[in-house]
Amino acid sequence: MNELDVRHLLYQTEIRRVLAGNPGHRVVDELELARGEVRVDVAVIGDILHGYEIKSARDNLLRLPRQRDFYGKVFEKMTLVADEKHVEEAVKIVPVKWGLISVGLRDGKPYAEEIWPARLNNESLDALAIAQLLWREEAIELMEYFDLDRGLRDKPRKILWQTLANKLTVKELKAFVCYKLRTRKDWKLPKRVFGH
Repeated sequence: MNELDVRHLLYQTEIRRVLAGNPGHRVVDELELARGEVRVDVAVIGDILHGYEIKSARDNLLRLPRQRDFYGKVFEKMTLVADEKHVEEAVKIVPVKWGLISVGLRDGKPYAEEIWPARLNNESLDALAIAQLLWREEAIELMEYFDLDRGLRDKPRKILWQTLANKLTVKELKAFVCYKLRTRKDWKLPKRVFGH
């Protein structure tokens, strides 16, 4: 199965299940993190951020350690969706709190099997990495709310993000970021759209 097949299967199984119980959640394909240094394949945004990284049969796991480190700074839950050929090696790379879904073909039909669910992990969340998910106007809005915007409104985004990360708790930042990502109007359209 290629990456597009796996993504489609993920939407038809796991994402459908999550949205059925949480219709207010938002799903975003290819969410950029760390100012575009990495992208998570699928992000589900509710009161927490849950990322899904896809490793199809055509992929390798060489980038997974680097991705793991970035994802841990932003996502409270993370799930690896891996082709069955990668599962044994992936277990050695991903943290124990990551969820793991094995995908492949059985009798010519695609399957997705949850090996174990993702567990909440907020020990490695990073305030700056979370703040960097905000657009400039959103960062200023949050700074205004906490009266942190004086003399900073015209500064570059990296100064705004750093100020937020230094002055607010991870919990405060995460709550605002989740709200903004769920309600953002002018979001770029995903490259691939599935019936979800």
